[in-house]
Amino acid sequence: MILRALTLASGVIGAGVAAQGPGFSRAYVFELEAAERTLSGVVAHFDAAARTAGLDREAALARLRGSALLERRRIDLTRNIERHMALEAQVPRLQTAGPFLRSYYLLRAPDAEALRATVQKFSPTAPRSRAELIFTAIGFIAGAAFARLLLWLPTWPARFRRRRALRS
Repeated sequence: MILRALTLASGVIGAGVAAQGPGFSRAYVFELEAAERTLSGVVAHFDAAARTAGLDREAALARLRGSALLERRRIDLTRNIERHMALEAQVPRLQTAGPFLRSYYLLRAPDAEALRATVQKFSPTAPRSRAELIFTAIGFIAGAAFARLLLWLPTWPARFRRRRALRS
């Protein structure tokens, strides 16, 4: 009876965690969009400043050498430009994806800064949409199966020996 209660509790916990998947991935997409808009402004401002100086982006980045402050600024700008290019490719794909594919993309290649911001701002909710209910069902089944496996593993050697003894 205790094993069944533990299995049921693990299923409920799995359902609760999995039900947050679509909402969390939606919040993650919002964070990515905000980061992409912010970085777009930074990159556009830098490109405008480089054009005003009569340079292209690479030449302007190359000119940011000399002092430790300029070198640090060059590294930050290079990192921002690379992240902006990655987000430009990722955001449209996530905006058009459904909840299952969005969750897959989130697990496959998350943006660390956007993920951190999403975790800090996310508040769990009860499942309301069809996708959240499907995630809930999958989470319940996975949680219950995982608990059942963990509860079965310690008893496996004894069952194996008992069967072996009965054969002899």
